[in-house]
Amino acid sequence: MVRILLSLMCLLTSVSLASAQELQSVLQTHAEEVAKPSRKSVGVLLDDLVASGLPQVPVFLEQWAERSVWQDDATGLFYFAKEAGDTLTLRDVDTGEETTASSDSFSQLRPNGGVRRVIGTALVQFQLSDPDPERRSAALESIARRSDASQLDPLLASLEGENDPILRARKQQLSNFLTARFGAAPEARIRAIESLSSDTSLEARAVLSQILSVTTGVAAEQPEGNIARNLDPMVAPSASYETLVEADLAPAIVPPGDIRAALEANIVDGRVGGIPLAQLDDPDKRMDAYRALAEAGTVPPLVTPDDIVTALQNAVFYERYEEDDRAITDAARTTLDAVETQVGWAQTFDLTLDGLSLASIYFLAAIGLAITFGQMGVINMAHGEFIMMGAYTGYVVQLIVPDYTVSLLI
Repeated sequence: MVRILLSLMCLLTSVSLASAQELQSVLQTHAEEVAKPSRKSVGVLLDDLVASGLPQVPVFLEQWAERSVWQDDATGLFYFAKEAGDTLTLRDVDTGEETTASSDSFSQLRPNGGVRRVIGTALVQFQLSDPDPERRSAALESIARRSDASQLDPLLASLEGENDPILRARKQQLSNFLTARFGAAPEARIRAIESLSSDTSLEARAVLSQILSVTTGVAAEQPEGNIARNLDPMVAPSASYETLVEADLAPAIVPPGDIRAALEANIVDGRVGGIPLAQLDDPDKRMDAYRALAEAGTVPPLVTPDDIVTALQNAVFYERYEEDDRAITDAARTTLDAVETQVGWAQTFDLTLDGLSLASIYFLAAIGLAITFGQMGVINMAHGEFIMMGAYTGYVVQLIVPDYTVSLLI
């Protein structure tokens, strides 16, 4: 029995000692990556930190992103530090114990912007379940600003334990947004997209627009894939032809200066392309001479306006959805059209009310002028003074009585 108790005591002692140094141990395992992180490889370190479940991890990630982590050049250990001149106030990453040292023997860790964004994404996983509602709210706003597929699972996992109704509703909204964009199953994405049909917020419309984002392209034949629409190249023929040239689907237009230089460079026995120099004063002859050189392969081919029109008509200019699944883009297009219709009706209603309000002001002013002139025979222009008196009175009452409803009644 005594032997068992001693064994348990040793085991508990070893566990407590290990946990006291566990974060530092994880960091030392990836010491090189902590000191000089790269966006492509830092994910392994972050996965190990998240998997450790240590309460010190969120603090470390915050300090690391803020470039407040320093490494001892001699021992390789990591500390939180504040610099004051040549002196550092060091804080142990596990125990929080503070010491001071000279900054000459320490190196400050400076992760670049890309790495800091990756760290921020990992930090959000901890902040979503933080006991402080303000930190949870800040994490949600961070997700709203920079949405990423890796945020979806932590966000869904944090929903179950959320007891704040406002934050829970916000988490549900953001989870719908992320599912619509990054969900693994097409059916789940379509359901999330359709659930946005009643959400007229700018965020919801931005999510739908991101799903419907397109890239433009040109091809010799109708391309495959999720094509949004074909474009009319004749709307901007010059720009469209430049696109054809960049895609190696048409020869470049030869500038007049290059044509002249080509003719001068190919004079042979007083002729260019078989045409005597004396006849090159005629623009048509110069074109004939250049065509002859082009047919011989001496110079680039001549592109005429008719050639441009023919090339544009034979090519296919298109917009292709970045999303490959047509069912998803169809659902997003239908939902966005429905939302924009609701927004349009709401804007029409608002403008109608604004118009009626403005018209009523003009009506009251006109009626006032008509009544005073009809009764007195004199036009009274003091309406503006009464309006200003009313405005200042309302302003003073609202200062004294902050409640808008009560102040309006007064």
